[in-house]
Amino acid sequence: MDDPAFLQQLLDHLPDAIFFKDLQGRFIRINRVLASWHGLQDPAEAVGKSDDDFFPKAFARATRETEEAIRRTGTPILEQEEKLVGRDGKIRWVSMTKLPLRDGSGAIIGTLGVSRDIKGVKRAEEKARDSEALYQSLVESLPQCIFRKDVDGRYVYVNQRLCAFQGLGPKDFLGKTDFDVNPAALAAKYRRDDQWVMSHQKMFEAVEEIKAKRKKVRIRIFKTPVYDSSGRVVGVQGVFSPLPGPRARKSRV
Repeated sequence: MDDPAFLQQLLDHLPDAIFFKDLQGRFIRINRVLASWHGLQDPAEAVGKSDDDFFPKAFARATRETEEAIRRTGTPILEQEEKLVGRDGKIRWVSMTKLPLRDGSGAIIGTLGVSRDIKGVKRAEEKARDSEALYQSLVESLPQCIFRKDVDGRYVYVNQRLCAFQGLGPKDFLGKTDFDVNPAALAAKYRRDDQWVMSHQKMFEAVEEIKAKRKKVRIRIFKTPVYDSSGRVVGVQGVFSPLPGPRARKSRV
């Protein structure tokens, strides 16, 4: 099991990038995944080199300081998200774990690192942000007032149309409940309606009278449950618009 060839064969079959460094931060051994990240044909080409040979100076210096602290204190870094930028400008996001490398007696003789490429995770996060941005642009362009609450009745989203209609700002809603922004009787009704929507998982529709900017306005409101990715109800969302008032009759001359 102490055969270097056996160790290298084992390392080269792992999906993560792995390295071993000495006390001066020079590579003792790397596997084929990390070699490919550095544009090397053979992992042995990295032996004796350091991060200064593969990364911009500022990044290499920061990495060196971090690993010096690991060797000095023996404290590892576990699954830290890190952005790697190669000398060619290529960006790679990884989940990095670094540990002190010890000999048989327990003395620290270098650093061991394992990096997992998380580009799939970052891509999913980017898609989620794009999706959220598209959703926000849609609801902000609609003429209706729109809100979303969590299962405890706290507002987690209000659009600008709603804020303008009520004469309030987002900070007057977000994190608060209807009991913070409405009379107690109305707040209790809204809470009952929300709970009905969430428990029955059905749409609620009503014509109601609310107070907006010190005057009473009739609205038609629709409420529906909000689900998470697993289909669990996590809140309620509402859409409403003011109803047109009765037309004034023309006087006859």
